[in-house]
Amino acid sequence: MKSAQKLKRCLPSTAYQLCCKAVGLVRLSAISLFCLLVIGCDRYDQKPICSSILGDTDLGTFYYGATGTALDWKTDTIWYRCPGGSYFLQGTCVGSALRLSWGDAMAYATELSEISGIEWRLATLPEVRSIISPACVGPAINSNVFPTLKSANVWTSSESSIQSDAFRCAIYTYNGAYSCKQIKRTAKPFLLVHNPSGLLEESSLQRSFFGREGQALVPLDAQDIDRR
Repeated sequence: MKSAQKLKRCLPSTAYQLCCKAVGLVRLSAISLFCLLVIGCDRYDQKPICSSILGDTDLGTFYYGATGTALDWKTDTIWYRCPGGSYFLQGTCVGSALRLSWGDAMAYATELSEISGIEWRLATLPEVRSIISPACVGPAINSNVFPTLKSANVWTSSESSIQSDAFRCAIYTYNGAYSCKQIKRTAKPFLLVHNPSGLLEESSLQRSFFGREGQALVPLDAQDIDRR
């Protein structure tokens, strides 16, 4: 207190006020830095790999459906268990997941819907976030339900109202980080969902792929769709 009074006597009023503001800014910066460090510790805290802590029969909020589907009873959403382009056969996903631009991924879902008779679409950002686990990483998604899903930035159908039309929302399956500033012409994998309906009867979903019968929902690649 005495040093502050002495400083006030030595400096002109304007200079003293500037000094006080400078000290206040330094203190505020120090407090902000401390808060960021404290908050950031949780974000970058070492978390276990999800597959290493997940029980073999742990489905979380999911129920298995027919032909490679899984119903999330929490959101009443039906997911295809394989990334777009691959298909479900004998308990796992077969084939390579497609990496498409946002527009091509949306078109893929539309053509897949026409071929299969089921209205498939890209998952929204809130839908993908709803299956992200906050307790683990690598990817932070139930590997029993999505057996071949890797850590990657995946497209969602969502967009931000404050971004230009050149951008769309994508989410990083490793830890659930997301951004709506992703250039939509960039190629990324994607996940498919649809709302519950009467079209889930297994008999209506059997198709022949690559010369054999499989439990899959018309898991075509881009060339297959073009040929049809």
